[in-house]
Amino acid sequence: MFKKLKAISSMHKSGNTLSETLIATVVIGIVFTLSFGIFVANYNKDQTVVRLKKVYSVLTQAFMTSISENGDVTVWEFPDKVTEQGSYIFFNDYLKKHLILSRDCKNSTQGVCSFTFKDLQAKDKQLSSTWARFYLNDGTFIAMQCNGNDKYKVIYFYADTNGKKRLNVVARDIFLFEYWIQNDDNPDYVGKLLPFGHQYTRDELISDSLPDNCNKTKNGNYCSSLIIKDNWQILKGYPWAQARYVVQ
Repeated sequence: MFKKLKAISSMHKSGNTLSETLIATVVIGIVFTLSFGIFVANYNKDQTVVRLKKVYSVLTQAFMTSISENGDVTVWEFPDKVTEQGSYIFFNDYLKKHLILSRDCKNSTQGVCSFTFKDLQAKDKQLSSTWARFYLNDGTFIAMQCNGNDKYKVIYFYADTNGKKRLNVVARDIFLFEYWIQNDDNPDYVGKLLPFGHQYTRDELISDSLPDNCNKTKNGNYCSSLIIKDNWQILKGYPWAQARYVVQ
């Protein structure tokens, strides 16, 4: 009898050990899954910032080199209004030779030269032929438009930092910059490549007060500015997850 009780007791202990082992395995699996998900998200954020910083550096260097060749930007010939050819002529005259391109799309809106994407509100965006567009040698796709009047002259740049790969959403792989040739109200902006929305504070950028804000309820055009204000980091308050939600 004693031996039978001992055997039953031993089996009971083994059963507890197996249950505990299964529970521990499940917990470890959950922790690993969560940790791996965080690791992947952080890696993707870091890569996004690296690509964005590279675009910023390449465009800035192109302007600097062109200035050394053509003089101060304020004397460059700039189209008087937005036209189909104006942006490309400017690009061809002042920037093209200072960039390493894999493709010059000129004003084409067809095939690999089309530029369609979504904003953070899931609204479809398609740039017209007034935007000159080109691929850098690393696959980055950029569209630029010259816009101005008697008081200001500015070049807008949309950059798709991973080219035609997913997600093609503002704040995730689509970012907006501006370069001022003339600005009578803010002359200190002239000759600088600036993130769109640079004039606002961080709190203003992540609020829901402006349509371009870096907020999941807005279109996200100011998100390049938020990354730079956060010392080239994607930190708390950035609508990172919202960009993926937009395309699902």
